[in-house]
Amino acid sequence: MSGTKEFFEQLKDEDLITVIKSGDYYPFEILFQRYTPLVKNVIKDYYILGYERDDFVQEARIVFNKTILFYDKTRGHTFGNYFKLNLKNHLFSLIRKDMAKKRRIEKISESLDSLLENGFSPQYIQNYTSSMSFQEALEVKESIPQYFESLSDFEHQVFIRYLRNIPREDIAKEFNCETVKVINALDRCKRKMKQYCN
Repeated sequence: MSGTKEFFEQLKDEDLITVIKSGDYYPFEILFQRYTPLVKNVIKDYYILGYERDDFVQEARIVFNKTILFYDKTRGHTFGNYFKLNLKNHLFSLIRKDMAKKRRIEKISESLDSLLENGFSPQYIQNYTSSMSFQEALEVKESIPQYFESLSDFEHQVFIRYLRNIPREDIAKEFNCETVKVINALDRCKRKMKQYCN
């Protein structure tokens, strides 16, 4: 096997690409190592919440594989430049998705504040039906699991019912408690939401 590695290490990039395209992925690591400095140079300029260096490298490996499969030297660009362009475009796409997720969370957090301040009036809730759908609530749950982990069981149950537009009085009846207990729970939810959105 060492002889095989030495053989592939002697080949040019385009020869390795041809081998990989033919279905032999053994030289993939050899080729990727040649472009590790490029990867490090590109990813150092990007930041995505929750991403560590290894996560960026993994994304780069995915892009690298796709770049190999679609690379065509007859189009006039080098493999290195083509990979660099694809990697930057991929990272921009990840950042756009991350920013959209943050905007969605901020929107729901603002809606939560407004609804709490307006006392859950049916008319006011109706205005936020689209922005506070249960589907969006699930998206938030996926985006900020730490937030839901910070809620007590009671707060969690109250918050889920709140997202379904159930009036606080009805929530209190369901849990056989005073309405003020539900209000206090929602207030804690609001404060914790702000903590995880900031």
